[in-house]
Amino acid sequence: MKNELRLDLGGTVFHFFFSDKGFDDCGYFWTDACISVENRYFNYQTGSQFLTFAELQEICESLTKLLNGGITEKRHLEFIEPNLQIILNPKYDLKNDPKYAYVREGFEIVDVSAEFSFYLLLSDGYTDERYTLPLYRSDIEEVVKFLNEKIASFA
Repeated sequence: MKNELRLDLGGTVFHFFFSDKGFDDCGYFWTDACISVENRYFNYQTGSQFLTFAELQEICESLTKLLNGGITEKRHLEFIEPNLQIILNPKYDLKNDPKYAYVREGFEIVDVSAEFSFYLLLSDGYTDERYTLPLYRSDIEEVVKFLNEKIASFA
């Protein structure tokens, strides 16, 4: 079983890493997880143990619902540790958007996507600065497959 998912997103590399351990702290089972994003201008890594097992399940279930059309409105996922936010964007019909006077046939539907936003942590705490990484259908499918494998290994 692999412990790391690596996606190369047009020059930006996204790593999702898990060790095979976790720990229980006050009723929360924390996974030993780490996310990093790097490109030629930016290199950031979260600390380990920033997602609980329940949050990991919520991410996987929400991304699966997004892919299957079960989410019909934009949705924000937020977690105990405040450095990660995920925005889920469902399919969107541009013909229903008043901003567009004309939409070319065949280009009406914008497919699902997700935005992983990392709030940057400096030595004195979190800042309002963040890095947002867009993920599209094929990327989301890879994340879901990886998370399902990891969730099964924790069970």
